[in-house]
Amino acid sequence: MTRTAAKLVSTFLTGIARYFVQTASPSAHRPEIPEELKK
Repeated sequence: MTRTAAKLVSTFLTGIARYFVQTASPSAHRPEIPEELKK
């Protein structure tokens, strides 16, 4: 049960991450974001 739940959560989060990256791609080119990532 635990392994199955972990796989489902992992797949779910990966899907959200991909969706977020695709959606946020245009705004990812703003100069403020890389500066915050360097901190």
